[in-house]
Amino acid sequence: MDGLKMDCLKIDCLKIDCLKIERAMKTILSSILCVCALLPAASFAEIYKCKVNGKLVFTDQPCEGGKVTLGETNSMAAEEQPFEYEPLQKAYNSSQWYYGHAGYKRALRVQKKYNAPIFLYFQADWCSYCRELEKGLINTSQGAKVLRNVVKVKITPEDNKRDDDFFRRLGGTGYPTVLLQKDSISSPQTLQMFSNKKLMTANTLSQVVDALIVSK
Repeated sequence: MDGLKMDCLKIDCLKIDCLKIERAMKTILSSILCVCALLPAASFAEIYKCKVNGKLVFTDQPCEGGKVTLGETNSMAAEEQPFEYEPLQKAYNSSQWYYGHAGYKRALRVQKKYNAPIFLYFQADWCSYCRELEKGLINTSQGAKVLRNVVKVKITPEDNKRDDDFFRRLGGTGYPTVLLQKDSISSPQTLQMFSNKKLMTANTLSQVVDALIVSK
């Protein structure tokens, strides 16, 4: 009887060992499957489905079983050129005025940033037509609204030699002189603010500015 009990115990132990081995194999198999799922489609490793001792296993060693075809992973091909972020460019809209030749240089930088035309206004303190231009157009609500779309520069050539030289270089001879510059590489063009002694209207100025912006 004792011998029979010992044999039974050995059999039970063998069953337990087999269960442990089976569980271990399942764990290994699950791990292999997880690794396979993470491998990219272009991986150089080849996985085979084989039977070893009557059990199905996955291995990188060739066998009589077939190869396992891995599904495509969520991967992206490398771009030929690196991506460059380009922020959206907003239209220029400001009541800011710049002054003098130094202000014109700042206006050029603003123009490059917003791609907006530059409005150059040359005036003199004693100029009556300049006061009429300011009162009848530039400083009105309608005129100011139109001018928000351009980078504005006001220069008084008589203030200093640098401003006067700049005025003469642009062909200025009298006051007021108004120039519109499309962009930083274009030459400023004269804008006639008076016609037969009549001041340009805000509506006409708006059409001129809009046409310049659209032509960019």
